[in-house]
Amino acid sequence: MSIVHIKDLSHQNGEKFLYQDVNIRINKGEHVALVGPNGTGKTTLFDLIAGKNVPDKGEIELHPRAKMGYLDQHHDVDMQILVNDYLKDTFKHLYEIEAQIHKIYEDMAIEYKEEDLVKALAMQEELNHKGFDTIEKTIGNLVSGLGISIENLDKKLGELSGGQRGKVMLAKLLLKNDDFILLDEPTNFLDIDQVEWLAKFLQAYEHAFLMISHDTEFINKTVSIIYAIENKEINRYVGNYDKFLELSAQRAEQYDAARNSQQQQIAKLKDYVARNAARASTARSAQSRQKQLAKIDVMEERRDLVKPKMSFKYKRPSSAIIVKAENLEIGYDFPLTNPLTFELREGQKCIVRGYNGIGKTTFLNTVAHTLKPLTGKLMVGSGVDIAYFHQQEKFEDLTPIAYLMGLYPKMLEGEVRGTISRFGVKSELMLNPMSMLSGGEQTKVRLAALSLEPASLLILDEPTNHIDVLAKEALLEAIQAFPGTVLLTTHDINFETQWADKVLNFEDLIE
Repeated sequence: MSIVHIKDLSHQNGEKFLYQDVNIRINKGEHVALVGPNGTGKTTLFDLIAGKNVPDKGEIELHPRAKMGYLDQHHDVDMQILVNDYLKDTFKHLYEIEAQIHKIYEDMAIEYKEEDLVKALAMQEELNHKGFDTIEKTIGNLVSGLGISIENLDKKLGELSGGQRGKVMLAKLLLKNDDFILLDEPTNFLDIDQVEWLAKFLQAYEHAFLMISHDTEFINKTVSIIYAIENKEINRYVGNYDKFLELSAQRAEQYDAARNSQQQQIAKLKDYVARNAARASTARSAQSRQKQLAKIDVMEERRDLVKPKMSFKYKRPSSAIIVKAENLEIGYDFPLTNPLTFELREGQKCIVRGYNGIGKTTFLNTVAHTLKPLTGKLMVGSGVDIAYFHQQEKFEDLTPIAYLMGLYPKMLEGEVRGTISRFGVKSELMLNPMSMLSGGEQTKVRLAALSLEPASLLILDEPTNHIDVLAKEALLEAIQAFPGTVLLTTHDINFETQWADKVLNFEDLIE
């Protein structure tokens, strides 16, 4: 049974065609990943399926009895609601039934009616069937598995960090147990253990889902079907991500061979027409060849994906010691960890580990002097210039070109275009407002801006969120090639390899 059926879909974003005459079918219980580079229209397709946008052409049919849920990168929620109430709202209809049962029994204490008792017992049977007594346990399992702190359940959503709030939204979506769910980068705010937990949860998920993720190992563990956006087509591959790479390469080879054959045929027909159109004896056959040419559906040249060429400017510091901490306590009203003694020298690369909310970003802000230490000493070496990539940033409604030229007004537009292009953003997107770009494209623009700032110390807070596989490879190469010092946080197990000289694990600093 089809849960989602997409027929002859074509859509463009501004002047950019994303897909043409696409057909997709997702059946009951299928676990599917949607893959493709940043900017190819993955989140746009989710919005089309969810009815948040209307396709230029084609139909999107959702099974009439199927319930659909959507984990949206940019979903708005009521920031004043308590986390526990937000999660329990998933079972609102069951709590309402429970309230009705209580009301019936209250009324029966005044006037007994047999039919009311029968009604109450039937309603209680419905609650039992739907697992009402296990709601607390079900919520507890998800809260624990996704690393949502118990003390956060009594906080308002607006009081949580962006990462914690993302986890809560994911927990609610999974609690709903819908027939079909759209998961847009569900691992972005999860630590390694939580990613493993979510992978096992999704492996056992009885219903269908379509997922966007740039975590290839996570895709390998959770899906059996890949839909890949390739040259404005969306192609179906049976298997995990590794199998997709193999089959996609075969498809590309076959396409190139077919196109080369077609180009040879076109060249022969054109040559015949050119040599014979003017001669009376062969004009008719030349016209026939010309008609053949006109009927050919010319195959477009396939474009291979190109890895961005990222790099960062280096400024040599005066001091060999870049950062030194002695009995440093970080936080706001109270310390988040035990006192920290730590040293980072010139050229060293350091990964900061720890679960969400433990204080990694607070530490980075303290090192960058945007937040004062609570107690202890923090010294940044002489002549150390810092370039800081923040996890989140709000944009004015600027284009990428205007954004960079606002930061570096002496640069020529051609230089700005070249910089943005090297970081993997296509020229046709550079004049679009930043709000129209995908999360990955926005990250690439921000990294391009950071690359123009000469630095002794690069501070990178979750730079791998949203960016595609090739961009991650380019970023890692740029970090390794950077002569200076790097302080970085990431939840991406594929990115966190053995390249770091040091690891600062904040979980070791908690009693």
